[in-house]
Amino acid sequence: MSETLDVKSDACAPEFTDYFAQSAAFYRFLGSVFVRELTEEQIEALTGISLECEDDGSDLARGLKGVRTYLNRRGGNARQDLAVDYARVFLAAGVYEGDTAVPYESVYTSPEKILMQDSRDEVVRIYCENGLAVDPDLNVPEDHLGFELEFMAHLCERIAEEASDDRAVAKLLKTQKQFVREHLLNWVPELRDRVREIAELRFYPAIMDLTVGYLKENVAVIEEIEERL
Repeated sequence: MSETLDVKSDACAPEFTDYFAQSAAFYRFLGSVFVRELTEEQIEALTGISLECEDDGSDLARGLKGVRTYLNRRGGNARQDLAVDYARVFLAAGVYEGDTAVPYESVYTSPEKILMQDSRDEVVRIYCENGLAVDPDLNVPEDHLGFELEFMAHLCERIAEEASDDRAVAKLLKTQKQFVREHLLNWVPELRDRVREIAELRFYPAIMDLTVGYLKENVAVIEEIEERL
């Protein structure tokens, strides 16, 4: 029997803690997709999940449909096919001119369009202030999309843990909403546009739609909760 993952939630529902716990898991999954190529086990696990969302024309719905379509039609070499497309899209393998889709905030937000700029320093500060340490052995700039989504997962976990403390929750929600607006939705839509241009398979453009849609959904949920705190 397929596992069901409901990626929409009612902010007014009593399942407040469950929503943020599930969001943490979902952000962590999304982050893992951008950090490295999918394994055969991850592909099989993803295939076994029923991704439910009303087909309302939203980014979230379009992303879910695209992921489902790719998985349902994938061939026997899906892992290798996805690995090649991952390298082409996110590592710029074989791309010698024009825009690339490397997933670092600095590339999209700095005047120089290069790595290790102000946005990297800003996210490192925010991570430290909120108790998240990035493994220095990874040797990857901390404004990589995978790390920023891991930070979102970290905040979701903390919100779930502090559910009984309105003041702590309000502070964490403010931090999360601000981070989404200032360090994710300020550049991820442009990354999505580039992924659409470069990717040869449907999977990664669909993952980008899913990411943008979930970020927007998260902000909407936060704003509904804030009205009631």
